[in-house]
Amino acid sequence: MSDDKARNQSPEQPNSGKRGGCLWLTLLGLGFIVLVFGIIIYAITREQTAEVQANEQRAIQACWVKANDPSATPTSRAFATDSCKEMEKQFRIKYDRDPE
Repeated sequence: MSDDKARNQSPEQPNSGKRGGCLWLTLLGLGFIVLVFGIIIYAITREQTAEVQANEQRAIQACWVKANDPSATPTSRAFATDSCKEMEKQFRIKYDRDPE
């Protein structure tokens, strides 16, 4: 019977070591997730420059040009108007002032 056990265990698949590899893979995956969340949090919370603020104001102005385009359909104008209002709202929240 002990001969059967010795024959059934192949040398290519040792029992020890499988959990160690899985543990390192799990830890590596968790580290990667923490890194990604850290990058996202940094990007959201970093201070906005005057250039970024100016770009956002230009985007709002371009949105209003599109919303007032007489050649656009009423549906697309209504959608653009709603989008522009939302952009202005987000600008007020972000910078504590109205866009110019």
